[in-house]
Amino acid sequence: MPRAIDVTDPVDRYVGERLRASRLQAGLSQTDLGRAMNLSFQQVQKYERGVNRISASMLVRAAKALGVSVADFFPPDDADLNSSERIELGAIRGGAALGGYFVAMDPAHRALLLQVAQVFAHGVK
Repeated sequence: MPRAIDVTDPVDRYVGERLRASRLQAGLSQTDLGRAMNLSFQQVQKYERGVNRISASMLVRAAKALGVSVADFFPPDDADLNSSERIELGAIRGGAALGGYFVAMDPAHRALLLQVAQVFAHGVK
């Protein structure tokens, strides 16, 4: 039987991006988070890149170490994770910090920020 090509699942990549953003927002290094989760920094790095899938128990450990909800790591139901137009926030100057702040917000503030961002992106009409 042919083996499937190893491709990072979009959800695993998203969870990893949120893990990274939360870690940066908390001001922790990969080593710091690894210690809190009883892992090596290399394993945290693999989780953040989505190379290795993070188990439910590790997500709980990460959330506890970062002071966030486990739900903060998951995409909204309407997210298009396979969009070819998707831009990695960390690739944009200030993007990782913005992502970290976004993760730290309560849902009502996130909704407001998204509305403001939409207005800025499309121009004020």
